Amino acid sequence: MLPRRPTLALVILALGSAAVWAHINDRGMDYGAYKDHRGVSCCSDVHCRPATDYVDTMKNGLGVVRLLIDGRWISISRYFVVAEDAKDGRAHWCGNMQRTAWGERVPVPFCVILPSPTT
Repeated sequence: MLPRRPTLALVILALGSAAVWAHINDRGMDYGAYKDHRGVSCCSDVHCRPATDYVDTMKNGLGVVRLLIDGRWISISRYFVVAEDAKDGRAHWCGNMQRTAWGERVPVPFCVILPSPTT
């Protein structure tokens, strides 16, 4: 019979590595490597994931990125776009969806990561 200590150590190691993998998407892109305008990691206790589609456009004279998240288009100010391009060729967003007092779900962005314009 194996001693319990190595098993416990493996469980702790697995849980610790799961936290690291939470910042990496299905194509191996590490969200933790991206920083916002203040130098804060984009994947800091917020959900980061790829958008199904995106459009980089203008609205009322301001830059806006429209992202398709969970079958719904959301508009995010271009202010949240980070300087570094997405390494997997897709658009991504880091943030949360919150409900207003009226029950409407609105995006609360932290970062938007776009692919290279040539992608």
